[in-house]
Amino acid sequence: MRVPVFRSSIRRELSNAPTEKSAVRLSARELEVAGMVAQGLTNREIAAKLFISERTADGHLEHIREKLGVNTRAQVTAWVVRREAVELAPPVARPARTQVPTWTLAHPRAWLGAALVLAILASGTALLRLTEPSPRIVRTVVGAQCAKQQDPGGCWEADIQRALDAKLSRPTSVAVDSKGVVYIADSGNGRIRRVQGGTMATLAGGGKEALKEGLFGLSVASDSLGFASTVAVDSNDQLYLLTSRDDVLEVWSIDSGGFMHHVVSLGQSSVTIGLDAPNLPIGGLAITKGGVLFIADRAGNRVLKFDGTTTLYAGSGQRMGDGGAATSAQLDWPVGLALDKRENLYIADTGDNRIRRVDHAKGTITTVAGGAGEFEGNTGDGGPARQALLSFPIGVAVAPDGTVVFTDTGNHRLRQVSPDGTISALAGSGRWGFAGDGLPAVDAEFDGPEGVFLDSAGNLFIADTENQRVREIPHLYGPQ
Repeated sequence: MRVPVFRSSIRRELSNAPTEKSAVRLSARELEVAGMVAQGLTNREIAAKLFISERTADGHLEHIREKLGVNTRAQVTAWVVRREAVELAPPVARPARTQVPTWTLAHPRAWLGAALVLAILASGTALLRLTEPSPRIVRTVVGAQCAKQQDPGGCWEADIQRALDAKLSRPTSVAVDSKGVVYIADSGNGRIRRVQGGTMATLAGGGKEALKEGLFGLSVASDSLGFASTVAVDSNDQLYLLTSRDDVLEVWSIDSGGFMHHVVSLGQSSVTIGLDAPNLPIGGLAITKGGVLFIADRAGNRVLKFDGTTTLYAGSGQRMGDGGAATSAQLDWPVGLALDKRENLYIADTGDNRIRRVDHAKGTITTVAGGAGEFEGNTGDGGPARQALLSFPIGVAVAPDGTVVFTDTGNHRLRQVSPDGTISALAGSGRWGFAGDGLPAVDAEFDGPEGVFLDSAGNLFIADTENQRVREIPHLYGPQ
């Protein structure tokens, strides 16, 4: 934990910290907020880190004070310091008890079986695997720490050779084609980046000219490219991007030569919504094998379908709508989209803290994960996904076996829903930060991960947005 900036207050309050309630159990979210208070973050900074409104952050802190029986932030900090000191203390050594191993009491004939097993293992011909499978690990594939952060986060440096040394600014979306080429919406820098053979280069943005049909992508000025927050590839490795220019939602493509082509304009759609709205992607893209586009319009609370003609596919209704027509359902800031093998569409219904599914054949919508309560949270692992609490899920992907993977952005982790409907942790400890490369993914730290993409080889790519990196969990699922 970083040393809090108000050390003198901590010293004064340690002796006054709540002893009678020191064993109180805070929820996972409350522990996270308490830890941020101890790091000296204001409620506004806590809200930004957790992708929640400042009012919600105030509410969490009020609940923490009530449970601990304290009144000040310094007393909360003192409680955190005491708690962490207890957790870090070495365990008390206990004398070992002498006990006769139970196997020594077995029937003498058991020795023959044990000897046979040992002989098989020694010969190297054992057919049984007695060790645990290797844990999923996470690693960084693009991005490095900036020497000096710039608004809105991250920084810009000229393209360099090694992707691992590259500098990004709020990467919000990632896509990978069948050849393993990685595309990144480097939204804070107003650029689309491409990584091939471990080398990163700008594909579009950063130039001086206004965006127009047939213009070379490197000639496009960053401001004329707009807020290009989402990338997607189709079955022919054609790259598409979703952007907003002058509050008009648009889809463009970039051909293999690097030239821009206008696909469709979808009408007015604001980049920002209200004072409490986090800096979210403007929407999402998903493309069928037949080339049909699904576009999530976050500001419009709707999902559109484009097959030459634009039609409403989901949203714009007045009720939650589970079990009914998707066109009559209510969505709240839909962002990430993904298709399964049957072209059922999965929607990260971000503002509703849910993952939704639209049945391709019936056109009906149901909730896949989330919905246990009205507000965000971080509960439910190991149980039914629909009884879990999520926090601002932004990205979603679907594995070949039907497993749904999503970024639980406000909880700084990734979770998955198995085909039987059980939700479980996939990556991230739930504590924001940057750590864990080369270690089990569940122990890693992320910071507001947004986009997620599963490539054809079963590798999972994550836009670790506030860490200004793209990370990967290799060989997560079988080939698609």
